Amino acid sequence: MLAVARVASADGLADGLATNDPHAVADAVAAIERGSADAALLYAAGRACEDKLADPARALAIYERILRDDPGAAAAVAAEQRAAELRPIAADPRGRDFVALRADADRVAAADVIARGDVLATAEWPGAREAALWLAEWLRRTGRFRDAETRYAAVIAKWPDSSQAKLAARGAAGCALDAHDWSRAASLAAKLPASDADDRLVRDELLQAARRGRGLAHFGTSAVLALVLAFAALVASLVEAAVRGGWKQPSLAPPLELWFAAPIAAVLAGVAATAHRLIFPAVVAISLVGLALAWLSGSTLALLRARGRATRLRSLLHIGTCAIAVIAVAYLALDHDGLLDLLIDTVRFGPE
Repeated sequence: MLAVARVASADGLADGLATNDPHAVADAVAAIERGSADAALLYAAGRACEDKLADPARALAIYERILRDDPGAAAAVAAEQRAAELRPIAADPRGRDFVALRADADRVAAADVIARGDVLATAEWPGAREAALWLAEWLRRTGRFRDAETRYAAVIAKWPDSSQAKLAARGAAGCALDAHDWSRAASLAAKLPASDADDRLVRDELLQAARRGRGLAHFGTSAVLALVLAFAALVASLVEAAVRGGWKQPSLAPPLELWFAAPIAAVLAGVAATAHRLIFPAVVAISLVGLALAWLSGSTLALLRARGRATRLRSLLHIGTCAIAVIAVAYLALDHDGLLDLLIDTVRFGPE
């Protein structure tokens, strides 16, 4: 029972480190500092001090504790590397400027962050590599992909044999993925080193993501084309029904199909708005397109019936056309709102 409790406690602390709430991260780090002797958990706490709390001195103390108390642990190798890089940073006055920049990054103007970051990245001090890589990552995270790629390239060119250069090469490939530049992402990923299993895994995952992104982009183009053609087909069907046998203007009154579909669409939109706001825009887009399709189809069939023409075959064709259009707009809406990956992961791994 004691072992189970320890595992549960460790899992809870790891979850605290994984959150983006700085107070929760600080509490988790403090708890780990007080009680944990697990080198891997301590190393994770050190990384959280660097990445989320902007406290390299505290991170350095944790890494040195690992090296002192458990030098044979698997995490000790990574801790030793980080400690070697942090010691000169913590000792330099510009290290405090770097800490302040990381703490201020999401609270001040972007131009100020970039200017301060460039000063630290180009100055002659031990933390320049870290500052340059951090700035590239921040630019990527905030959607400034071109500027991020420029900073990644500068890290690689200026410190080609450093660990930061290796991370910058990976970051540049990931940045191209974020920018949906699939060809460039594949090209950058293919150039990544593959000297060990971890490197090969990273490279292969990036290449797979680039191939998948390119495929989804092609599918998105097909979806747009299918949606346009579906509407064109329904409009053509309506025009044919109005013209054949002498022009008769279609009624603009909502057909029976719309009266049936509109309440369903309203209920779905209401449920989405209250249950999960993330999917609300996608549900509204799909519903509006569906209602427009129902209006076109219903108006056409009503006109055919008014003229005594057969509607069975036309109805079947309309159903197929509407189904294709709804699938197309559903894909486009999910992709536009970033829900497609979430849906794929849910199907593969189940809901959280």
